[in-house]
Amino acid sequence: MTKGFLVFFTRRSILKAVLAALPAHCAARDLGQLASPAQGTVPVDGARAFLADQVRLLPGSPFYVRQELHRNGVLASYDPDKLLYPYRALAKLPQKEGVESGYDGWDNGFLRGHMAGHYLSAAARMAVATDSRLFRDRVNYLVGELAACQRSLNLDGYLAAFSTAAFDQLEGKPGADAGGIGAPYYTIQKIMSGLLDAHAYVGNKQALVVVTRMADYFGKRLAALDAAQIDRMFRTDGNRNPPNEFGAMSDVLTELFKIGKDPRHLAAARLFNRAWFVGPLAEGEDRLGSLHANTHIAQAVGLANYANAHGNPEALKASENFWRLVVHRHSFANGGNSFNEWFDQPGTEAGPSIDDRKVLPPTTGETCNTHNMLKLTARLFERNRRAELADYYERALYNHVLASVAPDSGAVTYFTPLHGDFRTYLNGSFCCSGSGIENTARYNEGIYFHKDASLWVNLYIPSELSWREAGMLLRQQGDITRGDAVRLSVVKAGASAVTLNLRIPAWVAKPVTVRINDKPQGVDAKPASYLSFRRQWKAGDVIELTLPAGLRLEQARDVSSMVAIFHGPVLLAGELGKDNMPASDVGDKDAFLKVAAAPVPDIVSASGNPADWLAPLPGDPSAFRIKDAGPANGIVVRPLFDLHHQRYSVYWRLRKDT
Repeated sequence: MTKGFLVFFTRRSILKAVLAALPAHCAARDLGQLASPAQGTVPVDGARAFLADQVRLLPGSPFYVRQELHRNGVLASYDPDKLLYPYRALAKLPQKEGVESGYDGWDNGFLRGHMAGHYLSAAARMAVATDSRLFRDRVNYLVGELAACQRSLNLDGYLAAFSTAAFDQLEGKPGADAGGIGAPYYTIQKIMSGLLDAHAYVGNKQALVVVTRMADYFGKRLAALDAAQIDRMFRTDGNRNPPNEFGAMSDVLTELFKIGKDPRHLAAARLFNRAWFVGPLAEGEDRLGSLHANTHIAQAVGLANYANAHGNPEALKASENFWRLVVHRHSFANGGNSFNEWFDQPGTEAGPSIDDRKVLPPTTGETCNTHNMLKLTARLFERNRRAELADYYERALYNHVLASVAPDSGAVTYFTPLHGDFRTYLNGSFCCSGSGIENTARYNEGIYFHKDASLWVNLYIPSELSWREAGMLLRQQGDITRGDAVRLSVVKAGASAVTLNLRIPAWVAKPVTVRINDKPQGVDAKPASYLSFRRQWKAGDVIELTLPAGLRLEQARDVSSMVAIFHGPVLLAGELGKDNMPASDVGDKDAFLKVAAAPVPDIVSASGNPADWLAPLPGDPSAFRIKDAGPANGIVVRPLFDLHHQRYSVYWRLRKDT
């Protein structure tokens, strides 16, 4: 912690800031709970995900292919000096020779400078996930140059690519001109998160100094505001696209608290957990309809992290209920959510939508939303190791996040259409461009969790885990999307007994089998549960797990005749060709929204079992051809993450053949 924090974020200013965040009738009562864990609250002593520095992806999965594509291509192609351009311009520092501008698009517009934060988060992870000196050097370079910008600005720790006038306008100061900056705290959060990731993964100590000085500045700024100003600034339910979207500020400030244990960081985080949002959620109320989805998913991420660090019962309930409402009432078959960035009314899926009453328009499934839902799910798993959470994580990771990356170029998408349309691959610096470059570097995280001497294997992705604290090296092989068994090999065993908890997915279609060192194990493996094996493992031990996949249908919540087809964990999409597609499918996120969708033929069959009208495609265990099913006959369906650069559908109308 820096001395500046003690100067600017005094006890008096903390009191003022926290009181400003609360309704007047409860400020005094709740103040003690907000600064630090108080009597009656217990921080969550939960499991932790193994991060990218302890998990290495191995060849043999689509995750490895896309991560390598970004490591060698998309992520490597960014120029750090172009990312720094708007920061140096504001700080009046010289630009590097030959660099005459930053990146076009949102990074030069209302989210000016956000890509530098995303890039730090992505590059820091990629550096350790792939043992890349290139990305380690780039992270250290970016941090050093951002620190120079912060010093040159000389504004008590302020650092951004835009002036403080953006915050003056947000706070309602007369005559303030934000200069086109639409969501200043959103971008600040990306920068702060990137700096914290540079510290956590690459070990850059300067990054922690820079981000703490930023917290000093904004702590002082918020402390100077009264309750009405803060409530107006952070009220994000007034329209569908709030101009004051503030991202996961609560999350980044909570992370800072977890590093230094300074209660003032946790108090600052609490300012962004608004009573109007938290209270109804804690009661289980669904008021999400018409809200901008990613604005509030990011808030829920921060709320969940704050709740784990603090133990506040209301925050714990609210973050859990938010996840439950989104997953069970507001999500599509692929785990994504939102129409044209908004939550619709509960239960809306395949019927008329909030997007001009269109049915499954091309604006479904913003990628940023699911990026943040995975973060939220991981936070909830920390406190409660429920297989349901890991089942959702797998669904959304395979069928939305993975599917948002083109396997030939590594280009990423903003929306994921689901009915007769095609993807648009982004050519600018949109929010989903930023989360998109982070996603591939985050594939390593979420596979394994640990607590004490227990290990949870949540995802079946070929990888190698170095559990340094336990002295264990575990190698996982087998691609379950192609019918492989899972093979877990103990390469190095620790000195103590370890419990391995193996997730049995909800989608298993037949009894699961387990063999340890080629000996069958008598197991009662229920779907959506864990199998546990505790022993003193030895180097050379091998656990083989079979997870039989089957074909199944899932009905839309609001239109029972509309179905999606799954094979095990994988959502299948039908190939519908390239008719009426542009010559290039790369462009602005909205470039092709007015191009009419292709008609999606009905599936007509007397059977609701897709195995009766899907025939395996020879040579490809993950693909099938529709047969004996009326208008849809002959269409090939394959994993959505494998189907790109053409029209497709994942929702089908199933009509009974009578």
